[in-house]
Amino acid sequence: MENTILNQQNEKEFADELSGITLRYISSVRFVIATRSILELERKVYTWLKIGITGACIWGRARIGKSYAVQYIAKSIQQKFGGNFPVIIWNITDHPATEKNFYASLLMAMGLSCPKRDTALFLKERVLNELIIRASDTPYREVVIFIDEAWKLNEADFSWLMDLYNNLKCKDIHIVSFLFGTRELKNLKNELKLCGKDQIVGRFMVCEEQFFGIRTKQELSFCLTAFDKLYVRTRNFIEADKTIREFYFPHADDRTFYSLADEYLDAFQNVRAKYNILADDIPMKYFIDSFNVCLDMYGILSFDPVYFPSVSELMASIKISGYGESDDEYERKRCK
Repeated sequence: MENTILNQQNEKEFADELSGITLRYISSVRFVIATRSILELERKVYTWLKIGITGACIWGRARIGKSYAVQYIAKSIQQKFGGNFPVIIWNITDHPATEKNFYASLLMAMGLSCPKRDTALFLKERVLNELIIRASDTPYREVVIFIDEAWKLNEADFSWLMDLYNNLKCKDIHIVSFLFGTRELKNLKNELKLCGKDQIVGRFMVCEEQFFGIRTKQELSFCLTAFDKLYVRTRNFIEADKTIREFYFPHADDRTFYSLADEYLDAFQNVRAKYNILADDIPMKYFIDSFNVCLDMYGILSFDPVYFPSVSELMASIKISGYGESDDEYERKRCK
């Protein structure tokens, strides 16, 4: 009897561990669903690379899925042009506008150390030398930099970025900078134009694209299908032998997450109406988070498991995800 109880406890602990790892995997950048917006942007990026632009800005609301797009397209570029093709993902944080901070931040984005004692000039030389080495290691002699939260760059940062571009151009190495950000990035472009900073706009922002979340039932169905194909993860994110549908909803028979498209869309629309949200596309962050909440709160391991989620459970999950509570991402209808 004691052995039976112990075995059941061990099985429960193991299942809880698998669930925790799986939910972490779903919310990580390792798991990216290639939405229509991501695929459209990927095609646009390849077009920009072919025609030899020096920069472009991609903007959209926060949590819409831009960071997922960066990860997906960066990986796609290296798969297409080779694993040694230099692609750098640089996340900009709030920072004092100094030359040393600029080069130190870029070095860290390149995976390199940056001792505090090094001077700005020394850091600049390290950045240039490293970019030359990486670009020269491919037949393309090109470097792609994805700059996330690019609206935090200031005029001095752009000046140093242009300096890098000019120095590398002398070595026949081409840099392409893709700037990602919220609508503050679009506002920054407009401000630079008004101030006559045509060189910055022409170099880094002349091409522009707005990024969207999930816009249609078909796109939502596609995302849900990706979950139907997803397997539970064990340690080190290795696939187990059960899909997440089989693991979390073992009594759902032949139901699939794909079949939830209508209910999921209705749930988002209901929450949208409650919070007077005008934007009609679904931010990827809230879709992923709400799905994770649903698995955790209503799956077989929860205190109140269900046979399969309905609109009610999906609405509750969406609310818990924070959709509708954001303070600046949506234009809301004015209450009369």
